[in-house]
Amino acid sequence: MNLHEFDRPVERTGSASYKWDGTQETFGRGDVIPMWVADMDFPCAPEILEAFEKRVRHGVMGYTLRTPGYIAAVRGWFRRRHGWEVPEEYLAFAPPGVIFAVNVLIDLLTEPGDRVVIQTPNYDALVSSVTEGGRVIAENPLRVVNGRYTLDFDDLDRALSLPRTKLLLMSNPNNPTGRLWTKEELERLGAMCLARGVTILSDDIHADLAMPGYRYLPLPSLSPELARSSVLLTSTNKTFNLGGLQLATLVIGDRALRERFNRVMCRYQTRLDNLFGAIALETAYEKCDYWLDQVIAYVDGNRRALESFAGACLPQLKLYPMESTYFSWIDCSGLGKGQGLERFLVERCGVAFTPGREFSQAYSQFIRVNLACRRELMGRAFRQIADCL
Repeated sequence: MNLHEFDRPVERTGSASYKWDGTQETFGRGDVIPMWVADMDFPCAPEILEAFEKRVRHGVMGYTLRTPGYIAAVRGWFRRRHGWEVPEEYLAFAPPGVIFAVNVLIDLLTEPGDRVVIQTPNYDALVSSVTEGGRVIAENPLRVVNGRYTLDFDDLDRALSLPRTKLLLMSNPNNPTGRLWTKEELERLGAMCLARGVTILSDDIHADLAMPGYRYLPLPSLSPELARSSVLLTSTNKTFNLGGLQLATLVIGDRALRERFNRVMCRYQTRLDNLFGAIALETAYEKCDYWLDQVIAYVDGNRRALESFAGACLPQLKLYPMESTYFSWIDCSGLGKGQGLERFLVERCGVAFTPGREFSQAYSQFIRVNLACRRELMGRAFRQIADCL
């Protein structure tokens, strides 16, 4: 597979695609250009599709064990891509996915009424996991310094000191801003949580998509103390465009918590992976580094093309640095549309982005744009905005 193959159109309309076929229900129009939900428009790596075909020809789709090869593939991926030798005994799994696992951990580590610190803006499903479970959000808003989002450590100290603060729930990289936290930031945040006895849950599902020039560091890899007081959650779903297969890997350094988590998985009868998810994980982690490298290069090219077009034709937009994920986080307040921004983009321009209000009410003038799509499609979407203006 070469970079130019990501330019090849794939007809997704009519395939029960949430991203493409769900626009009528979500946005009120079925003919918008969809650049919203975290779902690539690129076909899976050929090796994954071949592994699927081989299993289909076998014909039996029974319950699936995690083999030694599966475990080795996970550990090899962390070692090769992120320089971390994850102890095998730290690994746990959540076949229903990362958000399911987050909800289980919140139930295990807190009681209704307890506080959970979250940096905002942040992924709405993480916020809902807290509030729908009867816990209380303690917001730690990110600050913009020299055009870049940063952690506000003074405010974090305030949030961590609030009564009944038990957890810090974060994303690394941050979704939607794309900020990839540095070693210094993670160490300082980790030290503050350790001092307060606050456990860290880190949703790192987009971490493999670090853009050129940036490096992802797993928080639990920084010290044995942080490994014991944190849980890292990740998945092949975003990295290899396998969202429909529902899979999650956890790194839980605390033995007692890991055993409690695994007992819940058994109680819910969710301890065994989806057959094709297991096949995809092992194949992807062992054979598909090259595919991910090409996706990153293509998405980075989309980023540069968008920045160039916006600079020339849509100077009203403010684009923030995209360090990881395949999202561009854009401030649209310069368009002057106020509360009519979403209506303008959907009804007038025919484009569908994830509205910023989903990540925090303070960001109603922002959009999150999915750049894991054909460059021509991305260009058409923003040309339509420029034309409408």
